[in-house]
Amino acid sequence: MPIRSSSLLILCLLPALGCSGGESPARPEPEKDPATLGADLETLGPPQDPIYRGALVRRVEEGGPAALAELQPEDVIRQVDEVRVSSLCDLEQEILKREPGDEVRIEIHRKGWSLFKTVKLAGAFDLYGEGCDAGRAASCHQLGVLYTKGTGLAAADPALGRELFDRACQGGSAAGCAELGARFLSGIGVPADVPRGLALARKACDGGSAAGCAHLGYAYAEGLGVPEDDGKALELYMQSCEGGDSAGCFNVAVNFDFARGTPQSHFRALAMYERACDLGDSRACTNVGFFHESGKGVPEDPLRARVFFRRACEGTSCDPGDPLGCFNLGVLYRDARGGTGDKAEAARLFELSCNGGNALGCANLADLLAFGDGVPKDEARAARLFRLACTGGHETACRNAEALDRQQKGRQGK
Repeated sequence: MPIRSSSLLILCLLPALGCSGGESPARPEPEKDPATLGADLETLGPPQDPIYRGALVRRVEEGGPAALAELQPEDVIRQVDEVRVSSLCDLEQEILKREPGDEVRIEIHRKGWSLFKTVKLAGAFDLYGEGCDAGRAASCHQLGVLYTKGTGLAAADPALGRELFDRACQGGSAAGCAELGARFLSGIGVPADVPRGLALARKACDGGSAAGCAHLGYAYAEGLGVPEDDGKALELYMQSCEGGDSAGCFNVAVNFDFARGTPQSHFRALAMYERACDLGDSRACTNVGFFHESGKGVPEDPLRARVFFRRACEGTSCDPGDPLGCFNLGVLYRDARGGTGDKAEAARLFELSCNGGNALGCANLADLLAFGDGVPKDEARAARLFRLACTGGHETACRNAEALDRQQKGRQGK
């Protein structure tokens, strides 16, 4: 039963984000109003040294908690109460544990100095709803994000989210234009309209939206409404990456990895995958692990590969993780590469990968179960998993499932 070794994930992404118009769409009441600082933030990264990481303030909401506490654009939030935060995701998760009206003590870094501020949190729907009704485009965008994600709601309301993004875009929010542009380019939730999507993506990118530049880069990479031009796509992806967009960084890496619009450079590809990984893209972490496992552009180092595959597999509280990272880590544990072997741990990782929809994980877990290799033998479960892997396109698993079925029927005298 041949087993595939570790794999590299190759993607050129259009980031999936949250068109119709409407001046003030009716908004249902949330079941719970989540707490907010009242600030537009993004992950600060790289440099990779944790001491320099945090959540970077881009804008403070007028009359909101951050504004009242005198936070400023370019401040970096590094701690909430006693908890260190190294990314926007970390900060959001900490704030969502609180209630509107709670006070938190935050540490910020400003122009070389550390400052401490006490902030009384507000309700997100109340704060951004008032701001949107007052005509602030950025507030409409934030409100659209809440409805699109379904935060505090019985269910997400993407149609209302799109209406709010449209209002935000018309009011001058580059982020709102980026949201709409992605949808029209890809046909996500609306009929595809490439010319309109391109116009919105250009407006977003010109307005400073890193995501907008990534969407426009995707259009050039795929030839959507414009001549296919990998060089132009790379330029836009780099602009996106410099603005802190993980998908932009991932696609810069892809271009250097496969010589799209630039000479091939595995060294630069690895650096960009690492940056995307640091910005929270678990699939980029998988690719960094593959580079180290296979010695692609760097000395072969399975131990370091384990570190990145684990990061990919575990993901973050905002990213469920990459099933392929779990599979690749399982292969290293199964084959005792980069450390001691542990087939029981390999089986656990293959199961995580399988549960995430990765056929390789299902096939490799089935193989261990079929032979009782490091786990209790279970041919019936192995056969089910081989069939599951087979439906996922794993041809060897199809043959293995048939072989096990024949063995079981032979034992039963059929």
